[in-house]
Amino acid sequence: MTGRSPPGHNGGPPLDAPTDRRPGLCKHCRHWQPPPDAEQKAYEYFRLGLSRRRVKRPSGSCDRVLFGNSSQAAFSATSADFGCRNFEPSPPRPRPAGGGFITIWENDRIVWQGNEEDIPGRFRQQDLDF
Repeated sequence: MTGRSPPGHNGGPPLDAPTDRRPGLCKHCRHWQPPPDAEQKAYEYFRLGLSRRRVKRPSGSCDRVLFGNSSQAAFSATSADFGCRNFEPSPPRPRPAGGGFITIWENDRIVWQGNEEDIPGRFRQQDLDF
């Protein structure tokens, strides 16, 4: 390998984090309900050694699990890394809006600068009359 970037790539960092492409895991299934955030945080603190209180590994739930050779779906508590024959990929999450820094110009001078979510109403495109 020469270490070169592929054609059309400017050598910068990747735009999106690489996705986990392992098929059939509960954490990627539309039927799976993840455990509460508090349980996940408590387990992570225990796993990292930041807490002495023992915490069981958090598990979510699914009401459409197919076990073994059975064709009937069942309810079960499952971990994020579990997989079954009834996997359906969940749709991608929408990207959060906002967070950008905006500069609005009028007649070659800056009339407003700030965060995208703080734009005054008079500058919003949907409020302007043409």
